[in-house]
Amino acid sequence: MDKRLYLAIKGAIICALVASCTGRRAVPEFDYEALNAQAAAEYLQPVHPGIRGEVPFWNAYSFKFIYAPAFDFNDVEGATDYLYTITAGDKAFSFNADSPRQALSPVWNEIPVGDATLCVQALDKDGNPVGEPQSRSFERDNAFHGPYDPAPRGYREAAIKAAEFIHRSAVVQGWKKDTLPDLRYNLNCYPNKIWGGTIRIECFLAGQKPAYREEALSVARTAADQLIAQSQGTDGPLPYFPPTYYGREGDTLIWYIQRVIDRNRDYTMFADAVMAADALLDLYDVTGEEKYFDHALHIAQTYRDLQAEDGSWPVKVNKNTGEPITDARCMPTSILQLAQRLHDKYKVKGFEKMIAETEDWLWKNTIANFNFNGQFEDVNVADKAAYQNLTNCIAVDCIDYLLHKPHPSKKEKAACVEMARFAEDQFTRWHSPLDEDARGDAGDAFSTPFVYEQYSFQCPIDASTVGVANALMNIYEATGDALALAKAKALVDSIVKLQDPETGCIPTSLNMGTDVDITEHWVNCTFSSIEKLMRLDRILNSK
Repeated sequence: MDKRLYLAIKGAIICALVASCTGRRAVPEFDYEALNAQAAAEYLQPVHPGIRGEVPFWNAYSFKFIYAPAFDFNDVEGATDYLYTITAGDKAFSFNADSPRQALSPVWNEIPVGDATLCVQALDKDGNPVGEPQSRSFERDNAFHGPYDPAPRGYREAAIKAAEFIHRSAVVQGWKKDTLPDLRYNLNCYPNKIWGGTIRIECFLAGQKPAYREEALSVARTAADQLIAQSQGTDGPLPYFPPTYYGREGDTLIWYIQRVIDRNRDYTMFADAVMAADALLDLYDVTGEEKYFDHALHIAQTYRDLQAEDGSWPVKVNKNTGEPITDARCMPTSILQLAQRLHDKYKVKGFEKMIAETEDWLWKNTIANFNFNGQFEDVNVADKAAYQNLTNCIAVDCIDYLLHKPHPSKKEKAACVEMARFAEDQFTRWHSPLDEDARGDAGDAFSTPFVYEQYSFQCPIDASTVGVANALMNIYEATGDALALAKAKALVDSIVKLQDPETGCIPTSLNMGTDVDITEHWVNCTFSSIEKLMRLDRILNSK
C-alpha cells in the first residue's frame, strides 16, 4: 500500500477510536498530502456500478466523472476479450478486460482532465476485432486536491451576516408592511419554499441576535399566519397543505416565473408542504406558541393519512381534487425527515408505521437503483426518463435522514458513503484558482469548488454546495473519515469566499455575484447555507 494512503487510513481509524472512547469526534489535523493520496485511490473505485439484470446502470445520461465509471455496453457474440481505448487530446490509454462493462480504473488516474472518448472493441480468441466498436464521450473532471482557499471569516459570523442581509432586504421589509406577501419579490410566488425560508431565517436571527428578536419574530409570525391562512381546510383533498404556487391578478412577475405560475395554478408538489411544516416548528421552538406546532403536526398527519399502500405518494397533484397529474412518485426523504423530527424531538407517536413503509419504498425504489431524478417545482417531471435529470439533492437528503437515525446500521452507513460519492462525482467541481493547470468548464469564471443542482440546471448553487458539504459532514461524523470533513470544509469555505463581506449576501447562483436584484436570491437556499455554516462551526470549534 502507498505510504501516504496508509497514513490517511491510519488517521481515520485513530479518529474513530478516539470518538468511540470519548463519545465525541476528535477534529483531525488535515494532512493534505495523505488526504490527496487517499482521494486518488478512492477515485479508482466506480460509484455504485451496474450489474446486468441485477443493478441498473444509472449513468446513461451522465456527462462528467471524478470516479472511474463503468458503462452499460453490450456483450458481443464470439468475443473473448475487449480492448478499451480512452482518447483524451492527443493521448490514448488502453487496457483489456473480459467484459464490456469494466470500470475504467486501470487507467483512470492517468487520463488528463477534460473531454475524453471511450471506445470498447470486442476481440476474438486470436485478437481480431469482432463487430462494431461501442463508444461513449464524457468529461474527466478534476479530483479533490487540497488545500483550497480558506474562508475569510468565521462560519458563525458568516451565517449571521447572511441572515442580516435577508432581514434588511425587501423580502422581509414587505412582511413588515403588510400581512400579504410582496410579489415585487417575485419568488414569493412559492409559499412553502420562500415564506417558509423567510420564517426560518427570522427565527434563526431572533435566537442569535437579541437586538433583532422582536422585529424578526413579528415578521416570522406574519408570514406563518399567512401560510396557515392560505392552507386548505379540513374538507379539502389536502387538509392543512399551503399551496406550492401563489399569484394574484395584477401582479407583475418575471416572464419565466409567470410561465411557471400560469402552468401550475391548479397543482401542488406533494412533498412541498414539508417546508412549511419545518418553518412552523422552528417558530414554535422559539415562541412556544401551540398553533404553529399544531398546524405542522396536521400537515404530517395528512401525509400519513394519504400514503399509498406501497408506502409512496404522488409527486404532483391537482390541488382541487387531490388526483395525481403524473404516474411519477415523489422522493419522500423530506416527508421522512419531518416525521423523524416529530418523533425524535417532540416525542410524537403515531408515525412509526408510516416511517417503516416509507423507508421500505425508499430503499427499493431510490437507494437500491440510484434513481435520484430531480423533482423541482419549476421543472416538468412527467417528461423525464429514468436517470435523465439526476440531482444531488435527493441523494444528500437520503444521507441526512439515514445518518440522523438513532443507530444507523452498517448497511445504512455504507449506502450513505456511496450516495455521497455519487453527489461528488456528478455534481461537484473541485477546480480551484490555486491549481493553475486545472481545467473546469465553469471554474475559470468564478470561485470554486462548488456544486450544481441537477442535470437540467448546470449552475453552481449555494444550497447544493452546502448540501453536499452537509452530506460529507454526516459521513465524517458517522465514520471518522477525515477526507470527508476536508471536502466539506472546502465546499463551505467557497461559500464564505463568495459572500459579500459588507452586506452579508450569499448569492444563490454562485456565478451571479452579490449585487444582482433580490429576486435572484432564493431565501430557502440562503437558510440552507446558514444552517450548514453553523453546523461546520460546531464540528470544527467544538471542545
